[in-house]
Amino acid sequence: MRNIEIKAQIRNIGSTSSKIEDLSDITGRRVIKQRDIFFNATRGRLKLRRFEDGSAELISYERPDVLGPRLSSYDKVTLDSDTAESLTNILSHSIGVFGTVNKTRQLYMVGQTRVHVDEVDGLGTFMELEVVLQEDQDIEAGQKIAADLMEALLIKQEDLIAEAYVDLLKKTKTSV
Repeated sequence: MRNIEIKAQIRNIGSTSSKIEDLSDITGRRVIKQRDIFFNATRGRLKLRRFEDGSAELISYERPDVLGPRLSSYDKVTLDSDTAESLTNILSHSIGVFGTVNKTRQLYMVGQTRVHVDEVDGLGTFMELEVVLQEDQDIEAGQKIAADLMEALLIKQEDLIAEAYVDLLKKTKTSV
């Protein structure tokens, strides 16, 4: 599976949320609490995402750490609570944990784009755009959709972030 992603810091949550709601296809948003456990991977990233109900997803992805719309290729599988717990233990012991991210995510849909407003423990508030590419859609089409949405949401170049949350958290821990 493929999507085009951007990540940006949010400076004014009220204004940003209002703009997203105006553009959203569905009234309201879905609020999801997530705990992402990142494992030491030899290629790309590997994380196990836990949800409040105990279910989880194992997600492997590759994405360059660059500013602006970028391609992310990923695979994921849904896990029940018992399998997630066992897999967390196995992966932790065999390849080790790189880091953990706890966040509350507000999910909106704007066309084929998932818009996330994330409150990340220890970091602050961010926005992610994920343009889910269809099979017949090229990267440039997804980048155009992302760029148009960035403009509509008044996302500035200086607000863009290249790194994953887990990397930002590691930076804050090493700089303290």
